Amino acid sequence: MKILHIINDTILGGAQKVCIDLANKALLDGNEVAVAAMSDGYLWTQLLPEVKQFQLKFMEKKINKKDLKVLGELKKIRKEYKPDIIHLHTTKPGVLGRWVFRKECRHIVYTVHGFDTIRTGHSKFLPVEKFFQKYSGATVPVSKYDEKNIIAEKITKNINTIYNGIDENLIKPASDLPLQIKEKKVVLTIARIAPPKNLKLFVNVAKHFENKDTAFIWIGGAVNKSVKEIAEEYKIPSNVYLAGDQMNASSYINLCDVFVLFSDFEGLPMSIIEAMSQKKAVVASDVGGISELVDDTNGKLIKTEDEAVAALEELLNNDELLKKKNTASYQKYEAAFTMDKMWNSYKKLYMSLLEK
Repeated sequence: MKILHIINDTILGGAQKVCIDLANKALLDGNEVAVAAMSDGYLWTQLLPEVKQFQLKFMEKKINKKDLKVLGELKKIRKEYKPDIIHLHTTKPGVLGRWVFRKECRHIVYTVHGFDTIRTGHSKFLPVEKFFQKYSGATVPVSKYDEKNIIAEKITKNINTIYNGIDENLIKPASDLPLQIKEKKVVLTIARIAPPKNLKLFVNVAKHFENKDTAFIWIGGAVNKSVKEIAEEYKIPSNVYLAGDQMNASSYINLCDVFVLFSDFEGLPMSIIEAMSQKKAVVASDVGGISELVDDTNGKLIKTEDEAVAALEELLNNDELLKKKNTASYQKYEAAFTMDKMWNSYKKLYMSLLEK
């Protein structure tokens, strides 16, 4: 089976990780695999050498006039590579790819990595999504939450929900944090510094723990600002540490006491699944598909700053409760969110489309 993955952005993110992991896993399972994405970036360093690379010279994250040239690049790949399965990730590749490969539309898989990004953040694109659904062999939400909202928007053709998954064995636990801290307890998050990830809430929650020997560490950088500029802009308190972008960021999860994610909207966050695989309790915003990962057994869902503070205080001050929730996190991960479960679900989907 020849599989072509198409994604636009190549920076560190959940959609990129899913693309990387599926490409590598498919290759190891005996398939021929290629990835097409914008030039440079984290993604290319994480693919196995045998994965064929198509670096799109004109692809950019935002929609612009260069996309006409991207269509030309994709047409060239279509002619050269002749894939059996075309797997599209995120909105822009979903549109461009479905148009270029419309004659092979029954073999197109379009994974929607967080439908709220479109539904609430860029609703003007909903008519486009509705139109292009006819060019998908399968539209894949990554959570039941997204599935419900996609169907509510009358995108109903060939919906097939598949949970994201990770391989815990690919996470190599670090022995030290990427910076020096003085506090004994650690609250950690991994996310890019962008408005939807809500650094402001993270900082405000941390202020409640400034004199409680608890460090709040944010791993992830901003696209156009330095860590120093971010620190000045948000008036970072003494117990908040901005570690910037780190290769293999998930390797530091084992060194935290509680993992948090305070996003305004999400699909099914890979960082939370990684934390679960490392036996960590999670406190996270009750948005998107997070409620399918986190509940009272393995952490706490929150809606406000006060709820986040209360949840962290309860966990950090009760070792037995924390241990119990750590164990529950791993059990939930093993039950539904492993790499093998994700790959086997996609493999089954690919095969069903080829049979059609």
